[in-house]
Parts: sequence; C-alpha cells; structure tokens
Amino acid sequence: MKAYASILAAALVLAACSTQSPNVREAQALYNAGQYEKAIPLFLQEAYLGNSEAQLMLAKCCDFGHGVPQDTTKAAQWYRKAAENGNANAQNNLGGCYFDGAGVPKDYETAFYWYNRAAQQGNASALNNVGLCYRNGEGVPQDAVKSAEAFEKSAKGGNANGMYNYGRCFFHGLGVPQDLLTAREWITKAAQAGHKNAAAFMEDQGWN
Repeated sequence: MKAYASILAAALVLAACSTQSPNVREAQALYNAGQYEKAIPLFLQEAYLGNSEAQLMLAKCCDFGHGVPQDTTKAAQWYRKAAENGNANAQNNLGGCYFDGAGVPKDYETAFYWYNRAAQQGNASALNNVGLCYRNGEGVPQDAVKSAEAFEKSAKGGNANGMYNYGRCFFHGLGVPQDLLTAREWITKAAQAGHKNAAAFMEDQGWN
C-alpha cells in the first residue's frame, strides 16, 4: 500500500509538471496574444510546481520585459531552473546568457556546457551554437571538424543559421573538403528559410 501511494504521488507530480497542462496552454495563448499580465500568474503557478516550459516562459518575460520590468538577472535565474529541469530551449538560452554576460558573468566555458547539454537533446539552435564555439575556440579548443559536424546536425535539423554556417564550411573547406556545389546547396536552403546573410552571400557570389 505504501509503495502504491508513493507511485501515485510521483504520478501526480509528473502530471502537474507536464508542459501540456491546461494552465500552460492557456498562459501560452495569452502570451502569444500579447496579454502578458494575464499570462504571468498562470506561468508562475506552474513554474513553482516545477513545470520547465512555464519556467522558460517566465524567463522570456523577464528577458524581454513582457508584462514585467526587463531584468536579465531574473531571466537567467528562470532559465537556469528550466535548464536544470531538462528543458533544451532553456539550456540553450542559459548558454546564451553566459556567452553574452547577460544576467550572469560572461563565461564561455559555461556557455558551451549549456549549449552542449541542449545540443545533446537535438536542439538545432544549440547545435549551431556548439558549432560556433568550436569554430572560434570559445569555451573549447578550436576544432574545425567538430564545428562542421555540429553545423551539419543543426542544418539537417532545420536551423537556418546552421544551414548557412554548414554551407560556409564547404565554401572555405573548413572541417570538410572544399565543395562549392554543396556550399551553394546549403546556403541556398538558408536563404530560402529567410536567412539574410545567406541571401547577401548568394548575391555577392552571383548565385541568384
């Protein structure tokens, strides 16, 4: 009986923490409609229950000043709570906080740690950030091969920045053999996805 009660309690906690909870869905709809002040109490209620999506959204409210005064320190705190609960988007954003020194001390190694945590979950934006860290030697030793590998995964995951950077790898022969046809293929995909630098690069190369 005691074991059953423990299992039931655990199930109730998991249910409360589900990102699909009605409060989170309602709050997300209000947030998307620009009704931030109405969304925040609902996010708070779920965030204190450990809901990582609600914690992420509170971080964004603080980060961008949606419904509350802009506060990058509080944003980083909420990103951390969500990141520690396994939210890949929050892990990526917390990495960005450390990379930029927004709400936390600038620390490239810690930025890479959180980018990589998110990348391990397949987050395409984080994979692009991991690629940038390897390319520029920020937080990790410079490694063109690992950079290209991360960009490839990001690109194939649908991230326009990853597509552009993967294409640039082939254009310059960084971490992969130089291949202008493959470079053009990926940079074209990035441009078609709305990447402005990719479109400008194509124009410079006369690829339009």
